[in-house]
Amino acid sequence: MQTEQPPAEEPRIWGGTTLTERREARRTALLEAALDLIGESGAGAVTMRAVCRRATLTDRYFYESFASRDELLDVLYRQIADEFLDPMTAFAVADDPDRDRALSEALVDKVLQDPRKSRLFLVEPYSSTGLGQTTIAVMPAFTRLIQDHLFAHIDDPVRRRLAAVTMASGNAGMFSAWLNGTLRATRDQIVDHLVATIDAYRGMYP
Repeated sequence: MQTEQPPAEEPRIWGGTTLTERREARRTALLEAALDLIGESGAGAVTMRAVCRRATLTDRYFYESFASRDELLDVLYRQIADEFLDPMTAFAVADDPDRDRALSEALVDKVLQDPRKSRLFLVEPYSSTGLGQTTIAVMPAFTRLIQDHLFAHIDDPVRRRLAAVTMASGNAGMFSAWLNGTLRATRDQIVDHLVATIDAYRGMYP
């Protein structure tokens, strides 16, 4: 005998939005608040209370989305890493003679686009903010992109990875110095340097 299934529960609407939409809006507000604090004072300024004050939300809503301040930073860092990786991938995989310059320009312009995000991604991992393990987990994706596409001509896998890891870590340090003001250079100088660096590493292992 077939029993009648109860009708699916309709999402509760309040103020024109569902509960899921309101939760997502609060989560986004908390992440944006954290970014603002990072832009002003660095990741050390990100605490549960400071984020809630900036987002005008109570701690109840903070814990609705994040178990801790470290989890919020982890989520935010990974989101920003994806935002950097996506345009880099689009240029890196292209079969274009101007690929190196297009990739370098896309990366530099991404760094300049939102100082808050660039500070978290490229400067804060060098300070004691608890981002070390997250950075270690994220960076291999960038290294693989370099070794699989920019240095694909290097037959020896160890040398190919050596070149990719060294270039990725060196560029991260360079961008960190540029953003924190200890390296003074123009956008075009940074782009030219990145293009020359790619070419130099290719020449190491012909």
